[in-house]
Amino acid sequence: MRKIFLWILILGNVMVFAQDEASNIENTPKKNESFFSPTQATTNSYGAFKIGYVYQNLNSKSIPLKNGQNTYDFSSNNAYFGLERGYVGGPKSMIMAGGYLDAGAGDTYYLSAGASFGLRLLQGWVIPKISLGYELQHLSLPNDSSQYNIQSMVGTIGIFVNIAQSVGISLEARSGIPFSIVRSAQAKEYNHAKFNMYAIMISFAFYDFGI
Repeated sequence: MRKIFLWILILGNVMVFAQDEASNIENTPKKNESFFSPTQATTNSYGAFKIGYVYQNLNSKSIPLKNGQNTYDFSSNNAYFGLERGYVGGPKSMIMAGGYLDAGAGDTYYLSAGASFGLRLLQGWVIPKISLGYELQHLSLPNDSSQYNIQSMVGTIGIFVNIAQSVGISLEARSGIPFSIVRSAQAKEYNHAKFNMYAIMISFAFYDFGI
């Protein structure tokens, strides 16, 4: 009887040990999932936050300035901030569609909002995207103390490259339809001048696919 009890005890310990080992194997991260791997989408929504730098050039080839010049060219260096929120889904959670809100502040300042579309390629290691939106921007002119605002529709193309766990570098370029002065009386004073704009944004981006 003692031998039977001893064998039952031994077999019971063996079974408990085997179950613990199986559990440890299941909970061990796969070898192909490293600390640097992008986080995978666990819901159908995502959010992103970006902070970095934006270089912008604003110019007009025909504008009657009060300093006697008839051309305008202004380059600015600014801090950049951006937010995104939207849907992620489709095959392998590749499709991203949502909205963005971003701003620049420094030598000048602007605010832009619109819709964006992107693709999570290589399981999120690379995300190319495009966006279309509206931009409102401050404008200062030489020998003129008045405050001006200009507006236009803008388009942006960009790419995000993952560094670790969906934190990485975002590089974007933006341009749009020529900007015009918002207030009609001010626009008339400068002969309804049009302004061309292009901007380059580089930022640290933080994506969350589990919202």
